[in-house]
Amino acid sequence: MNVSVGGSVKAAEVLGLSLCFSTASALLSLRFMRVCTKVVQVRFRIFFLFCVVAVNCSLCEAERQPNILIFLMDDMGYGDLRALNPDGAGFDTPHLDNLLELGVTFTNAHSSASVCAPTRYALLTGNHVYRGRNPGGTWEHFSGSQILHDQQTLADVLWHAGYKTAFFGKSHLGSKFLKPNGIQATGFDDADVSQRFYDGPLDHGFEYSLTLPAGIQSEPYAFFKNDRLVRWNDPQKSWQYFQNDSDARKVFKLTAKKNSKKTAYAMDNWNTESVGPLLMHDALGFIDRHVATGEKDKPFFLYYCSQAGHSPYVPPVSFNTRDPMSTNDLGVTEAIPIAGTTINKRTDMIREGDVSIGLFVKKLKSLGLFQNTLIVFTSDNGAAIGPASSWSQSLYNDAKDNSSYGGDRIEKSVDVPWRVHRNAQGVSEDGSPLRGEKGFVYEGGHRVPLIFCWEGGIRGSRKIQNQMIGLHDLYRTICGLAGIEVPMNQAHDSCDFSEILRSDGIDGPLVRDSLYIQSNRPWEGNKKKLFNTWAAYTATATNGSMNCWKAILEYNTKKKGGRSDARCVELFHLSQDPSEAQDLPEERNRRAALETQFHKMVGDERAIRDD
Repeated sequence: MNVSVGGSVKAAEVLGLSLCFSTASALLSLRFMRVCTKVVQVRFRIFFLFCVVAVNCSLCEAERQPNILIFLMDDMGYGDLRALNPDGAGFDTPHLDNLLELGVTFTNAHSSASVCAPTRYALLTGNHVYRGRNPGGTWEHFSGSQILHDQQTLADVLWHAGYKTAFFGKSHLGSKFLKPNGIQATGFDDADVSQRFYDGPLDHGFEYSLTLPAGIQSEPYAFFKNDRLVRWNDPQKSWQYFQNDSDARKVFKLTAKKNSKKTAYAMDNWNTESVGPLLMHDALGFIDRHVATGEKDKPFFLYYCSQAGHSPYVPPVSFNTRDPMSTNDLGVTEAIPIAGTTINKRTDMIREGDVSIGLFVKKLKSLGLFQNTLIVFTSDNGAAIGPASSWSQSLYNDAKDNSSYGGDRIEKSVDVPWRVHRNAQGVSEDGSPLRGEKGFVYEGGHRVPLIFCWEGGIRGSRKIQNQMIGLHDLYRTICGLAGIEVPMNQAHDSCDFSEILRSDGIDGPLVRDSLYIQSNRPWEGNKKKLFNTWAAYTATATNGSMNCWKAILEYNTKKKGGRSDARCVELFHLSQDPSEAQDLPEERNRRAALETQFHKMVGDERAIRDD
């Protein structure tokens, strides 16, 4: 019995132990499972957070808008860029050639007019010039801006979209100066020049500006910072405002112009050679400040209007952004030689522009901004007359200057006669020279280099040959690339080429099948010289190639109280005759169609203005 009892007890003990072990194992297993579950949960959460961060970063990168830099040269021809004129260019443009290789260039790009002021209005507003204050552009400083009060500039739109906006260089858009009593002044004689002027960059979308109201070619020969007159303090390397009009007039006053009996208002320490270095010093400083103040993640829009290319041709010997007034000292590390490095003084200034774009690229790369910066490089019109330029043939007569021209445009070096720069106005794809130069209605007057470079958003190393584009198209194209909607009733004449730029192919469907460019020249066949002329284009695309016709139209855009009807005076089949040598009077139907097309465009403009 004892044995039996003892056996039962042992059995019970064994059973109890088994239950204890089972329970313990179960508990351990449960705890292990819980631990494993927690580990899995933690790992899943980490993985989930990683995915969220990765997705968010991807979205941020995808949604991040590019910085925008527009670099506008003054009077640079299509053929002044070596990569676009390899057989004729007599000097190198290495920085621009590199930018072209990295980006996309349009070989059929046109300034909106064949002279300065109208193009500058069109670029900023996306409108043809006659939609502004004056149908031919605003050139004076005291009548108000060419930009009307209800017209939003590209800077306005970008600023509303969160961009930091800045303007540097030549404006030529008009303004309003005030007398000491607040009444609008009629000239610098009665203006309070210590106070800010109005209708300038600050009133048209720019938060910061350092401008030359008329560039380097006419008064005032002075800088204006944030629309106020300033003087460069060289020891302090900074700009200084004036407390009152009396203090300002001690250094800003009528001065005799060089080699002339005329006088003009100028700052006492003005010298044209230093203008480019001073502008670049300030523009590069703006980018540095933008990053240093913690705004690196906020995009900027920098509109740089270089003085380089325009007369008077006085390039600096030394281009030094660290010491801008030191224009003759090549002995310091930062100095870049300019004067005497190319064919003549005009082309030296083209080199100055090439150096400037190189400095922008260097700065952007050093700050890690280059990949996400859209750089647009172009010129306000065709090549200006050089100090020693001539034409190889006397085929045509310029009605304005009463001079003959035609064939190759040739600029020779005074010091080295064998050095020649040929066809600054540009050549076509077949190598034939373009007709005309700055001011002309023909291709040489307004065919300009146009490069888009955005390493992080546009595939480079492409030439777009079968598209017509005008500088007024930059408005909608830039907004398209930045993902910004253009407000209603703005940029009436602008087309969006962003899809062409983003596409993997070379060309796509025609964005434009018509284009209109204003010139300031009368038609060469009209001895009365009554009207200025317009170029009117029409194009079709077949099998990836563009078939383009161009009409020369007489049209009095400056007529007050109504305008004359446009008259087609010449017609060229541009695709087969890129030098515009053969007028086609027998194409009556096509001539009439282009007249009608132009009148419709003008009629649409009148309807907009009437509203």
